[in-house]
Amino acid sequence: MPVAPQADEVSRAPRYELVQALRALAAMGVAFEHTSHDALATGIAAPLLLTLKSWLPWSAGVDVFFVVSGFVITLSSRAFFGRRDGPARFLARRIARIVPIYWAMTFLFLAAAAVLPSEVNATLAGPWYFIASFLFIPCARPDGLVEPPLGLGWTLNYEMLFYVVFALFLQLPRKLAIPGTIGALGVLVALGQGGALSGVVLNTWANPIVLEFCAGMLLALLVGRIALPTTLRWLIAGLGIALLHLDPPGWPRALAWGIPALLLMAAASLGAPRHSRSRLTALLVLLGDASYALYLVHPFVMRLATLLWRRIGLAGSPLLFVLASLVIAQLVAVALHVWFERPTTTSVRAMLERWLLIRPKVA
Repeated sequence: MPVAPQADEVSRAPRYELVQALRALAAMGVAFEHTSHDALATGIAAPLLLTLKSWLPWSAGVDVFFVVSGFVITLSSRAFFGRRDGPARFLARRIARIVPIYWAMTFLFLAAAAVLPSEVNATLAGPWYFIASFLFIPCARPDGLVEPPLGLGWTLNYEMLFYVVFALFLQLPRKLAIPGTIGALGVLVALGQGGALSGVVLNTWANPIVLEFCAGMLLALLVGRIALPTTLRWLIAGLGIALLHLDPPGWPRALAWGIPALLLMAAASLGAPRHSRSRLTALLVLLGDASYALYLVHPFVMRLATLLWRRIGLAGSPLLFVLASLVIAQLVAVALHVWFERPTTTSVRAMLERWLLIRPKVA
C-alpha cells in the first residue's frame, strides 16, 4: 500500500485536510473490499452489502494512494532537491516510515501462519521468497502469483521502486528532477509493454500502474498556481466517482482506475487555501496518517472477526458484521499509529540519519 508522508513531514497548511480525508477513505475502501468478501463468503443473504460491494471497485483505493503518494512526495521533498545529501535524507525518512510497521505485520502474519495454518491463506516458498519480501523485491509464490507473504505488500514493491527512482534524481534541481523521475518510469513501462524486459522483477516493476505516481507528481506542480472554485471541484470529484462506477470493461487498470484517482486527487488538492482548525480537521489528519496502519492491520482484524463469527455461531446481518469489523479495524489502526508507528518512525529515522552521518534538522 502506498504511503504518503505524515502531516508534519509535508505541511501543516489546512489545504491538505481533504487530501488526508481522501487517504483515509482510500484505505477504508480497500478494507471494505476485503471484509465484505469474507462476509459474503458465509453464504448468508446480504443483498444490500452485495449492492454496495458492486457499486464501486473499492480496490481502486490503492490507485488513489499511488496518485496521492506522487503528489505528496513531490511537495514534501522541496528541501531535498539539488542537495548532495538529498537522496540519503529522503530515503532515511521513507524507510523509517514504511519498514518498521510492515516488517512487524509480516512477522505477525508468519507467526499466525505457523500457529494456525488452516485459518491463514498463505502460500509460502523458499528463503529467497522471504528475503525478497522484506527487501520489497517482487518474487513469485509457488502458485505463480507475484505477491509477498503478507499479500497487501505487493503495493509497497511499487512504492519503494518509486522512492528509489525519485531519489536517484534528487541531486538535480527540482525542474530537472521531476521530469527525470517521470521519464525514467515512463521508459521502464514502455520497455515492459514492448516486451524488451525479462524476469519477474523487471516485468512487475514495468506495470503501467507506476505511472499513477507520475500523475500525482504532475498534479503537485499545479499547487499554488491553480485554485479551482468549490463547485467545479465537486463536479470533478463526481466525475471521478462516476468513472469508477462505470469501470469501463477492457480498460487497463492505470486508465480505468488511475484517471478517476487523479480526478479525485485534483478535487481534493486544487482549492483555495483554508484555515480551519476544527476538530473535524484534526480527525481527518489523524485518520489520514493512520491509513497505512489501517491498510496493513485490517486483514488481521477481519480474520479474527470471521473466526469469531464461525466458531461462536453468531447470527445477524453480514452488513453489520462488515461495519463492526471496519470500526474495530479503524480503532486498532489509530492505536497502532499513535503508540507504535509514530514513535518507531521517529527513532528509526534518527538512527538512520546518524548512521548516514546526517545531522538531524532541529525543528
